[in-house]
Amino acid sequence: MNSRGLVLALILAPMLLLGAQQLWRAGGTQPLLPGLDPDQVARLELRRGEARVLLARGPDGGWIIPSAADAPADPARIAMALDRLEDLRGRPVAAGAAADAREPLTIRLSGADGQLLGEADFWTTEAEARPGGERLTIAKPPALPLWPSAWSRLEAPRVPADRIAAVEELTPDGPKLLPPDATVEVARMLADLTAKDFVAGADVNWGGARLLRVKLTDGATIDLQQVPDGDGRYHLRLTSDTLDSVRAARRYAFRVAEPLPEHP
Repeated sequence: MNSRGLVLALILAPMLLLGAQQLWRAGGTQPLLPGLDPDQVARLELRRGEARVLLARGPDGGWIIPSAADAPADPARIAMALDRLEDLRGRPVAAGAAADAREPLTIRLSGADGQLLGEADFWTTEAEARPGGERLTIAKPPALPLWPSAWSRLEAPRVPADRIAAVEELTPDGPKLLPPDATVEVARMLADLTAKDFVAGADVNWGGARLLRVKLTDGATIDLQQVPDGDGRYHLRLTSDTLDSVRAARRYAFRVAEPLPEHP
């Protein structure tokens, strides 16, 4: 072999090795959702039992979460999931193998015209296209979380502690000023507020909510509503007639670990 042929062989060897590895890995496997084109997907629905997350392209082409008060979705996170679903392959489950009896997570993919592009059920290590697909063993199932904050780029409104002048509890007998230590507690809670595990405010029963009014140094006010979330934490909603950043977040309920303080 001359030097030119040797150089060419050295260049092609890694490419041939990579191709052989890919063929070996794909051997005996089949795609879960053959023909899926991520660019055509305009709507994703994930559900298990009563839990449901709906992702869709909005009027401007960006992604939103209609199941969570149209919160802004993270397009990079969605693109990653769609690419993973497009490439997902598995091996047919062995005949006679015990079926996973747990309720599956179902994902449904639709186009802009509502046409069904793909639907599948996922268990821990298995998946099956619907309807009538073959049940496959999946080595690395995609992450398909069933809570909106995992898909969103929503941010909680920021309320710096040094802007809070006073906090009142709104009671049937009128507003009652909270002591300084309670004001500090509320200021810390608002300063640490995040959008992790947020939900649509309309999905929360606000009956019997604890009500506080936060007064800022510039005269603006923020009203707080809080109720237990049923899992040991609390839903917190913020509203304001004067602060745009807070008013934009009034559709959402944020989760916090501690209850709002009460007037002694």
